[in-house]
Amino acid sequence: MLVSDLMSTDLVMAGIDEPVSEAVTRMLDRNVGCIVVIDAGKVKGVITKGDILRKAFLLGFDAREVSCKKVMSQPVITTEPGTTIEEAARSMSHNSVSKLPVVKDGKPIGIITSTDIIKAEPIQIGYLQELVRARFVPHERV
Repeated sequence: MLVSDLMSTDLVMAGIDEPVSEAVTRMLDRNVGCIVVIDAGKVKGVITKGDILRKAFLLGFDAREVSCKKVMSQPVITTEPGTTIEEAARSMSHNSVSKLPVVKDGKPIGIITSTDIIKAEPIQIGYLQELVRARFVPHERV
């Protein structure tokens, strides 16, 4: 299974110099847990709910005055649509992130999260169970 099979293409983005308040409003309106920060069409960072709490709220920043650049997580770890789910999960684990923007030719085209991967696992387990049954369950001879 590939990243392209599970990724969301309904990507929510913000400009690097955009006020955090606008990004947060967009996150809430779209009911998403993160927003991808872009500059000149390229992914520059990610802002999660945790980033907003840790880097803006707790530090007392005025979200209308601070830019996305100040609170985004960077450097951003990305993946490509042809990456396997196993490789994406390994990258998330290795880099201690739970969201990977998906890029193609350097441009953002989607996002995959650890939740997307967890939700897909029962499907993969079901496929494996079917394969095991087909391979090891005795069939009637005709």
